[in-house]
Amino acid sequence: MSNEHEAKVETLQAEIMRLNKIIQALMNRAEHNTCLLGSNFNLFQTAITLEGQVRRRTAELEDAKQETEKITRALKEKEYQTRLLIENSPVSIHEIDRDGKITFMNKAGLRMLGLTNEDEVKGTLYVNAVNDKDRPRVSELLARAYAGETKHFEFEGCGTPKKMYTSSFIPILDKNGRLEKLMGITEDVTDRKNAEEQLLRFAFYDPLTKLPNRRLLNDRLEQAMSTSKRSGYYSALLFLDLDNFKTLNDTHGHDSGDLLLIEAAQRISNCVREIDTVARFGGDEFVVIINNLDIDKKIATEKVYIVAEKIRLALEKPYSLTCKQTGNESSVVKHYSTSSIGVVLFINHDASREDIIKWADIAMYDAKAGGRNQIRFFADH
Repeated sequence: MSNEHEAKVETLQAEIMRLNKIIQALMNRAEHNTCLLGSNFNLFQTAITLEGQVRRRTAELEDAKQETEKITRALKEKEYQTRLLIENSPVSIHEIDRDGKITFMNKAGLRMLGLTNEDEVKGTLYVNAVNDKDRPRVSELLARAYAGETKHFEFEGCGTPKKMYTSSFIPILDKNGRLEKLMGITEDVTDRKNAEEQLLRFAFYDPLTKLPNRRLLNDRLEQAMSTSKRSGYYSALLFLDLDNFKTLNDTHGHDSGDLLLIEAAQRISNCVREIDTVARFGGDEFVVIINNLDIDKKIATEKVYIVAEKIRLALEKPYSLTCKQTGNESSVVKHYSTSSIGVVLFINHDASREDIIKWADIAMYDAKAGGRNQIRFFADH
């Protein structure tokens, strides 16, 4: 809009200059003719007419100038408001030149980097603010942004404590359509990510032992069943119950019981592989999923028995539970506990996950009925 008014002003100025030259030429001619012949009314009339046109064009020129000044003031005000918005934005707004270097960064961006002066970041490479493991990926996204793509991504900052950011690269083109620079917008999403992880932990993990809870166990068991069916390898589910757990709670209180559960969860986890799952089923009950045992049932049974026996032996070792008392005092509770373990193998069959858990639970109660501190397998089904 400003360029159009500037062009209009220039056109009017040029036309007024042209008309003034014509008027001046006519007046000179009329004056010359008057000297020679005494009068020339037509020349003077033409000059007067042109002078009227000049006055009208001059008035139009003045209106155009005022409109241009009005637009210029509005643009300056808009530019000021935009700059104020950018400077005080809660997200980092920065410009990156075609060499990947930062040429501008607002206050929020400086705060994210722990800086106060823009000169400290000007001329530095954008990727230097990215964690080493994310740097190759962000460098690739930066190259694609230079090719004209608008990119959105997450990355981890390189400072401590650990910070997570979400960012965008927006290509900025010049009037000829060529890439001039990149506009970067970055937001610190650390708190939001932590809140999401906390919600995830509440939803899928036991707050005491940090093990998967029953909800996540169901999902892991579903996956194990699908994998076993597809691969032809047996998997197994172990159902564990701590013997005489109620006695500890009744004698020394629930704090002692909680410490025992935490220690038991750690001992069980140390007996299995990373690909296996240990979950707290509820109370003093734990469930273990052992994946990819063997295609031969006998060998699979032998393998899972070795794991179950390893768990049984780990859980029967004495416990030293340090319990907090009133004030800063603490006491150590010596406790001896065992476990009853039920085991069921599963492979390519139509049983539901509820059936598999139920069968392992039946085998566990069989172990309890047999004297506790034992392992029992569920009969063929």
